[in-house]
Amino acid sequence: MKKETPIIEKKIDEKTTVTTQTSGKPETPITKTPEQQKKDETYAANVKELEQAFFALKFYPVAVKEQAKDEAREKIKKHYHEDEETVRQLVLYMIHEHLSQASELKTMYNFEFFKARMPNTDPGQLRMNVYKAMFHHNFSVEGIIELLKLLGELNGDDAAKLLTYHFSFYSCIEVEAMHMLRNAAIEALGESNSEYALHCLLRYAHYTDNERMLNRYAAALNNWGKKLDTLKITQKDKDRLKAKLHEVMTLEFGDSHYG
Repeated sequence: MKKETPIIEKKIDEKTTVTTQTSGKPETPITKTPEQQKKDETYAANVKELEQAFFALKFYPVAVKEQAKDEAREKIKKHYHEDEETVRQLVLYMIHEHLSQASELKTMYNFEFFKARMPNTDPGQLRMNVYKAMFHHNFSVEGIIELLKLLGELNGDDAAKLLTYHFSFYSCIEVEAMHMLRNAAIEALGESNSEYALHCLLRYAHYTDNERMLNRYAAALNNWGKKLDTLKITQKDKDRLKAKLHEVMTLEFGDSHYG
């Protein structure tokens, strides 16, 4: 018969007891401290509120009206700008997951589609899946544009990097819907406060040979030219960026775009 491993309880302080097994392995805490418990509860509450906010974006304008949708956007921004890093990254992850619906835009979600995917599912549930897909805001160009604009309003290089990730995807598909999303992503990069976003726009403008895209980059870079002084960087760095911006604007766009 296998010998049972003894159980030992150790008193850490007056509030915390850790239960371990004397198996020779590193001790594994089972009981959480009050501080950790409170932290976990706060995180769970934040996740629940974020899920509700993304639901509002997901089912606007059928199940959720514009005021609730706008309030949801502000909640998402608030969590991203004020909460701890794990919540910030969760916000970006959730936005990415919703933006990824762009890859499914050409799919028609009808009864036959769901029946083929889930042959053993009740017909009533299949019809419900169709309704959910019909009214899913992020299965539409306008819904994805809404999320891109939201991403451009979030502070930091990580949000800007996610924008460029999706911009790169849109740029690889030559259909009208992706052109629209690509344009929206450029506009969002122009609204971003990330220095990384500016560097990306400068590179895109320098290497593109698409005249229509140049106009988009011109508008975004013009927006950056107006707000460079607001960046929280040294004056030396501001001067460096202004010089680079002026160089690209002169070489790529000429005096017809900028004075």
